[in-house]
Amino acid sequence: MVAEDGSSVIDSSIPTALFPNANPTILPSSDLRLNDERPNIIVIMTDDQSYNTVEYMPTVKVVLMKDGIYFKNAFATTPLCCPSRASILTGLYAHNHEVYNNHAPNGGATKFNDDSTFAVWLKNAGYSTAYFGKYMNEYEFVSPKGYVPPGWNQWGVFIEHAGAPFIFYYNFTMSENGRQVFYPKNKENFSADVITRKAVNFINDTRDQPFLLFLGYYNPHSAQIFAARHTETFKKTSGITVPRTPDFLEEDISDKPAYLGEVKPLTSDGYDQIYLKSLRSLLSVDDGVAEILNTLQQSGLSEKTIIVFLSDNGLAHGQHRWLGKNCVYEDCLRIPMIVYAPARFSARIETRMIANIDLAPTFAELAGVQVPENVNGISFAPLLIDPAAPWRDSLLFEHWPAEGGVEGSDNIPRYSAVRTDEWKYIEYDSGEFELYNLKNDPYELTNLANLDAFKEIQAFLKEELDKLK
Repeated sequence: MVAEDGSSVIDSSIPTALFPNANPTILPSSDLRLNDERPNIIVIMTDDQSYNTVEYMPTVKVVLMKDGIYFKNAFATTPLCCPSRASILTGLYAHNHEVYNNHAPNGGATKFNDDSTFAVWLKNAGYSTAYFGKYMNEYEFVSPKGYVPPGWNQWGVFIEHAGAPFIFYYNFTMSENGRQVFYPKNKENFSADVITRKAVNFINDTRDQPFLLFLGYYNPHSAQIFAARHTETFKKTSGITVPRTPDFLEEDISDKPAYLGEVKPLTSDGYDQIYLKSLRSLLSVDDGVAEILNTLQQSGLSEKTIIVFLSDNGLAHGQHRWLGKNCVYEDCLRIPMIVYAPARFSARIETRMIANIDLAPTFAELAGVQVPENVNGISFAPLLIDPAAPWRDSLLFEHWPAEGGVEGSDNIPRYSAVRTDEWKYIEYDSGEFELYNLKNDPYELTNLANLDAFKEIQAFLKEELDKLK
């Protein structure tokens, strides 16, 4: 529930029949399953969600964040849908899995080698696996149409939309285990609710064996469409706006790369309206989280299940005048991420740098599965138990423009960057550089690159960047 002023509050009587087409009877799991130590793993992923908007998702905020581990510094190493999703599934940086952007020939679903993903690893170890929702852009061009990648027992993924490409809210076709099924526009077929129904039924049907469940919600991707039941929430009159941080509509960008000067920014009100629509769109995902929690509780699987909530990439709403993803600034790179398993891990806020490449090896370790040697990510399973566990001190970020130099609104040159707790250093193929002290300048307002006073730290970071690349 959300109060009239837009603040988030939880309704303790979350409805268990919100989705009438879901299996109405949730059955308890068997003693055999409850005695199996392997955890169920549920991944709940949104699409293009700003890291700070979890504050307006009542169940996520008051249940997952309150009783889970909230990773305050979680990142997408390439802040764009397909490269990030490939990194999540494989544990590889984009320069290794080679899905560079969202479209062929250098990106999208047709570029992705799906032979070795955490789904394959876990299925081979006896897990039942399911993927529901959005997979990757241009999945409709993969042959045969409706193709089911290795590693997935159940597959319910958007293929195409009737009338508008990639707007998977209504009027969409799904591949259901290879069979094409059309969902016409009606109240019951809002895509987030379809995904949630499939999730509830999968949990119920698979309750007696360990399972991996991946939910790829399309929300709040543009055009930030929301379920009809949320029409009156987060109206302009709520007073909620994009946070007016110092980088919002940054006035002086003379020290920034040239591409930012080519951007025609919206008005403050324009950014606010998109932001409010995004918040409204996210509420149906929050409803899904509540429904899944209820299902786990009724089946007796709450203590057997680890839930990971995240987004595929961040999104800027006017920070540094940018609207969208792909940029190297914090609002594009940072993603919301929570690990919720209160029976296993104590709740806390974790500030060390976690990345999308770390999920695959973490899931493997949690399931007792060997991780392939080529994986770039690091399992953070030890960090879930021990806040003092050793961890990385630097992270690589990468970006490639799409073939022809256009990726939606993207006119950003190719870049690579290294981030530490204190510093971020960026190199562009255009010959431009950026350097920020994140402790003194968390909003990245003052570019210190090539200044005499910072030559030593810039040289050190360049060496670290070259190693990571």
